[in-house]
Amino acid sequence: MNKLILIFFISILILSCQSDKERNLITEEIDLNGGWKYLGFGKALIINDTIVNSFHTSSVGNVLESNITKENFFDYYTVDTLSNDTILLKDGVKTFKLYRSNDEFLKTVNKELENDPKYNFEVLWNTFNEQYCYFKERNIDWDEMYKKYEPQVNSRTKPLELYLVLEKMLGEINDGHISIDLPDELEEAYEKQLANTEFDESIPNGLAKKVKNRIINKYVKNVNFYNRGDFKWGMINEDIAYLQTQNMIGWANYNISDTVSTNKFWEKWWQYVNSSKNYHDDAREGTRFIMDSIIKSIGNAKACIIDLRFNGGGFDDVSVEILNHFVKKETDFCTKKVRLGQGFTEKQVMTLVPSEKTFNGKLYILTSHETASAAELLVLGSKEIPGTQIIGSTTEGVFSDILRKKLPNGWGYGLSNMIYESLSGISYEEIGIAPDIKLDYPVKSNEFYEYLYENLKDGDEAIEKVINYYRK
Repeated sequence: MNKLILIFFISILILSCQSDKERNLITEEIDLNGGWKYLGFGKALIINDTIVNSFHTSSVGNVLESNITKENFFDYYTVDTLSNDTILLKDGVKTFKLYRSNDEFLKTVNKELENDPKYNFEVLWNTFNEQYCYFKERNIDWDEMYKKYEPQVNSRTKPLELYLVLEKMLGEINDGHISIDLPDELEEAYEKQLANTEFDESIPNGLAKKVKNRIINKYVKNVNFYNRGDFKWGMINEDIAYLQTQNMIGWANYNISDTVSTNKFWEKWWQYVNSSKNYHDDAREGTRFIMDSIIKSIGNAKACIIDLRFNGGGFDDVSVEILNHFVKKETDFCTKKVRLGQGFTEKQVMTLVPSEKTFNGKLYILTSHETASAAELLVLGSKEIPGTQIIGSTTEGVFSDILRKKLPNGWGYGLSNMIYESLSGISYEEIGIAPDIKLDYPVKSNEFYEYLYENLKDGDEAIEKVINYYRK
């Protein structure tokens, strides 16, 4: 591969203050080799002739995340704009800004301490200290967390002991987008550790599935399924369409035969995901494919219900593409910004763009405290669509994308580093989005599903409100 990647872009310059129609086209040749630092995110790259090295950065040391070929790296990201010292990389609805850096990222990767428990604790604590953005909202004194947990770790701490300390510390933040992955080699020991621990199961076994199926069986005629039932839809009556989606993840359309078993279907589906150049693109295109079909099939219905009460989130790309089928014009609906030092990056505006075929009736969104993450983004976007009504209870309040990180010892973890705000500047993190029509759904998962299951004997409150409106 040539040392220079030749990337051409058009820079539009206004040459005269008297006319904005006069333009000059500039073609520039850029050498991408060298160091690049993300604006926010605590990440960096070193690009050479054939390889791209990716790093997680923090004040106590860097962690080498991966090294992949330059070709594969730029196959994955869309290069939106380039200049000699700035790169904009686009990944679905996400855009990352990078700038040239002379920092020697590789030199601050401490190989000698990569398995030292104390060093791993310090990297994780400092990464949260520098990247996490909701300590205030969640009433967390992170310095006090250090004083509480740091003495529990030393260089002789065993891996499972370290994992349990980190898990407990992160659990105190009570953020659904924070996690630390359980290493395979610790799984058996971890299960033994929990064997004598009493805890409440959040959802009674099988009850959630029974509730979802009972709603479908009670209300929806000629049910349609997409990707083995992750998404279901149909007509309640000639006036009202109903869509039930359990997540914003499994939306890519890989044309897998419906004749295979459910397990075989998802086995094949994940094989396609793992070999995909960019799953964000696949999810967006799959969502567009199925939503185009749905909008065509529900025809002149007066209303469409999107049931998000059981949706824990996934990819923003899916939520945006769904909403694109319900807007009539380009519509800004929120902004997002990333923590940068003690402040934030500039706000990025998210916009809905109408699909070729859009729904003309009224939109209803059903919510609960189970509605989270990318599903909440759909709720937030729906507030900018005239006439939309939200029915149910307040959503969970976890909006930020998950910033994936890796510890020096190889353990993966995730945190929230991004603030989503409405166009009026409101952040719904931790507080959630309140409905227009409030129903008294319990907050706890098990109580919520038990409540719905019992009430479905007489009818679903949320769906009945929509039906009764169109009976008038």
